[in-house]
Amino acid sequence: MRGLLVSIVAVVFLGTSPLHAQQAPQVTVTILVPEAPVSGHSDEVFVMLTTEYPPGATTGRHVHPGDEYSTLVEGTVMTWREGGEWRTVHSGESFSVPANIIHETKNVGTGTAKAVNTFVLEKGKPRITPIQ
Repeated sequence: MRGLLVSIVAVVFLGTSPLHAQQAPQVTVTILVPEAPVSGHSDEVFVMLTTEYPPGATTGRHVHPGDEYSTLVEGTVMTWREGGEWRTVHSGESFSVPANIIHETKNVGTGTAKAVNTFVLEKGKPRITPIQ
């Protein structure tokens, strides 16, 4: 059951249908802390999750209704956000993305890359919205 939930979350995270999932490696998302209240901010929630990127996997371009803070704990990824250049991030390094900024992260290494991601999001909004 947990494996099915992770697969469903990964498909939702990527914004792809299961029919397209075989075309590229999928990012796997595991929720560690589901929506938790943010003290003093009744309109915001905190979310923490891990993301695993097989070689060649990408999040696709997307936005979040709040800030994202990420630390890569294994591997190498490239991350891009609207108005900027692609940036290489190595294990032990961090990056952040402000609310509502189009961005993408992809694994450019030969092994699985793993990150811990934290979000402060607008309460009641979807965590991620794919951008075509």
